[in-house]
Amino acid sequence: MRVLIKKYLLDFWIWWYWFSAKDVLKDFKKHWIFILGYLNLLPMLTNLFVPLFKDYSWEGRIVAFPIRFTWVIVATILLLLYSALLLVTIICYFALPLLPVVVIYSSLFVQT
Repeated sequence: MRVLIKKYLLDFWIWWYWFSAKDVLKDFKKHWIFILGYLNLLPMLTNLFVPLFKDYSWEGRIVAFPIRFTWVIVATILLLLYSALLLVTIICYFALPLLPVVVIYSSLFVQT
C-alpha cells in the first residue's frame, strides 16, 4: 500500500506542482508576451507624440495623439483583462488537485 501511495499519489503531486507547472507557466508567459505584442501597446506608447504617418504638419500632429492615446487606453484595458483571466486560470490550475483532498476531508471529518 505504501508503494502504491508513493508511486502514484506522491509522484502525481510532484509532477503537477513542479514539472507540469513550469511548462504551464512558461506557456502563460508566452501567451501574455504574444498578446502584448499583438496589441502593439509599447510602440504606441513610445510614439504617442510622434506625428502619424510621418506627417509633420499640424493636422498630422493633431490627429496622431487622440488615435494613439485611444489605442493605448483600449490596449491597456484589454491587457489587464487578459492578465486577470490568466491569474484566475493559474489559481484554478494550482487549486484543482486540492479539490478531491478537501472533499474527502470534509466527508470524513466534518460532522453535519
